[in-house]
Amino acid sequence: MSEFSHDLLALRETNIGRLFQYAAKTYSERAVALLHNYGFSDITLSHTQLISNLSTTGDSITSLAEKAGMTKQAMGQLANELQSKGYVKKVPNEQDKRSSMVQFTQRGEEALTAAYKIKLQIDVEYAKLLGVDNLKNLRKLLEKLQQETQS
Repeated sequence: MSEFSHDLLALRETNIGRLFQYAAKTYSERAVALLHNYGFSDITLSHTQLISNLSTTGDSITSLAEKAGMTKQAMGQLANELQSKGYVKKVPNEQDKRSSMVQFTQRGEEALTAAYKIKLQIDVEYAKLLGVDNLKNLRKLLEKLQQETQS
């Protein structure tokens, strides 16, 4: 195994991609911990891949998988897990009889409502850490980056 330079190792830890990954991971972990405090202790970090991408009107497994950047099989497994926990249900897809749609149940809608409250709470926490103006600027910069890089 070759030796990597100190600069390369430092860059590996501080490059923008790694910082984005770390920020997303810590945000999600905080959100899941707070969801547990709201009484949704059976939701895991992996379940948020489905919950965060499921529209309020429902989506197909294929659509959810594409939004989350994962395989249909993995998304199907998440849907099955969340269905067994009572957060989502599968209903016939009126546009494609070969597939089903995933929709929130009442329990799922309650979890989604809690998640939006949690997002506001985390915003307050981040504003305290970064300052209100810095958080606003960060949000604007991330929105611009998203707009400029969407394909």
